[in-house]
Amino acid sequence: MKYLFRTFLFVVAASLAVACGGGEDKEKGEFGIQQLNEDSPDCDQYVLIETNRGNIKLLLYKETPQHRKNFVNLVKNKFYDGQLFFRIKKNFMIEAGDPTTRNAKPGEHIGATEVSYKIPAEIDPTRFWHKRGALSAASLNPAVESSGSHFYIITGNRVKDKHLDGHEAKFNKTLRRQMYERLQTPYKDTIARLHAEAQKSSVKKRQFDKMFKYFSEKTDSAMKGKEFKFSAEQRKHYKEVGGAFHLDGYYTVFGEVLEGMDIVEAISLEPYDVHDRPVKDVVIHRITLINDEGQPSQAE
Repeated sequence: MKYLFRTFLFVVAASLAVACGGGEDKEKGEFGIQQLNEDSPDCDQYVLIETNRGNIKLLLYKETPQHRKNFVNLVKNKFYDGQLFFRIKKNFMIEAGDPTTRNAKPGEHIGATEVSYKIPAEIDPTRFWHKRGALSAASLNPAVESSGSHFYIITGNRVKDKHLDGHEAKFNKTLRRQMYERLQTPYKDTIARLHAEAQKSSVKKRQFDKMFKYFSEKTDSAMKGKEFKFSAEQRKHYKEVGGAFHLDGYYTVFGEVLEGMDIVEAISLEPYDVHDRPVKDVVIHRITLINDEGQPSQAE
């Protein structure tokens, strides 16, 4: 009877372990990362970065779900724990996310390693912009995809209207080029052939010039109402508080600092070497998922 009772308890315990996610190990990927965030809630989430310089509380936006879910998954994997902030710039930002920095030797050039996967861009510069305290994803392919692990926090500097005007003009040229290319895509083979023929025939050149004018006019029409323009709130913030306006439209902002901006600012003012690495290591002791009161989340 005792044997049957012990067997019953073992079966119940095993069932509960599986039900709570403890009975089966998740498959580990590069750097030991597991998928631990399949059921991430569709809401704002909060994390706490504990460093050897102080703590930073961050809000992760629900409106950038892919970046938010990925960041939370890395936090649950303790991916960032023990890493260094490998790049800082006065009046600009602080950056982390290289898993090899835990064992970096003094003076070593770091920051080149990241996870291999990318995240599709979730950019909306009209809502989420590079104000002071913005949390953003780094990228080697701006406006298209983000790094799966590198992130930065903006400190920034105050600017004038002329700087903002210049970025509007530059970014709208980018938007126009993208629109122009998108409209041409279905006809790219025809356009390429006509361009080649135009080098040898005046008739074909006139046809090519006419097609070029057609797509330019079509692009102008398609761009109406879609031009990027800083809002009054954005202009006021960039002029009076600061930020990194020149990144708007190119990189995904997926959160912001709620508490500890003084810590971010202090880190950004640390002395750094020719590779922008802090001379004295700035260590991320750990990053944890918390609730909006700053307490550990039940999901942890």
